[in-house]
Amino acid sequence: MPAARGFSLVELMLSSLLGLLLCGLLWHSLHAVLQTRSFASTRLASQQEARFVLQQLARDLRMAGSFACAGPAQWLASGSQVMPQAGEGVLSLSYGDGGIALLAEPADSQGQISRWRLLQPPPAWPSEQPLLLASCRRVDLLKLDSDVSLQQQDGAFWLQLAVNSPLRAHMAEHHLPSLELLALQQRHYRLDQESAEGKLWLEQTGQPQLWLASGIARLHLQAETLPACPGSAPRSWWTLQLAMRQASGSNALPYRLQVMSRAGPACLA
Repeated sequence: MPAARGFSLVELMLSSLLGLLLCGLLWHSLHAVLQTRSFASTRLASQQEARFVLQQLARDLRMAGSFACAGPAQWLASGSQVMPQAGEGVLSLSYGDGGIALLAEPADSQGQISRWRLLQPPPAWPSEQPLLLASCRRVDLLKLDSDVSLQQQDGAFWLQLAVNSPLRAHMAEHHLPSLELLALQQRHYRLDQESAEGKLWLEQTGQPQLWLASGIARLHLQAETLPACPGSAPRSWWTLQLAMRQASGSNALPYRLQVMSRAGPACLA
């Protein structure tokens, strides 16, 4: 019976070399797949971050300058920016949120109205909460427990104007059937362009600043005024441009969104 023949040294070296080459090819393919997957995952996360930011900004842009039936033209308070302005890295705006319709009590002997019934329960507003008394003709800025107070009586909520409130002299200028009570929302978005993270911050009156997103390379707002309808104020049209940073150092991913303000009526054909 012939003896079994083993592998020669040359054959062992060739088989080892072929095995190493095969492992190298497989590793290269696996590395490429993992790299592609990581890039796709990073890009998807960036797209989701951009979508969240655009949705947040679009909501506030649509509401900017909207005070129930009133609009920016009826805003009388000074020292605060109502409508956002075109700019880079910053965005400031104001609007009224959560309108509650009011039903006025009959006027007193002097012909003044100082008490209104709320047609629905109000939120749990804190003391000194900035509020708006808004109608189609006028918007007044006031503070809870300073200019007005909320009272509950017989299962209903009432808004009582303070005795020494300067608003008493202007109540006749309001359109009473459209009168509503709203919470004032003042929002300031700021992009920290100096930091490597590219963080977007939201600042609101009386609250600590809130970190919304990171990885933002650029935030730009373009403003355009649409032609006014006959007998009404013009409306605003904004183009919001957002660019997200890429970890690979490639060009920033651009995103674009166009928004029209709710403030002001739409023209009817």
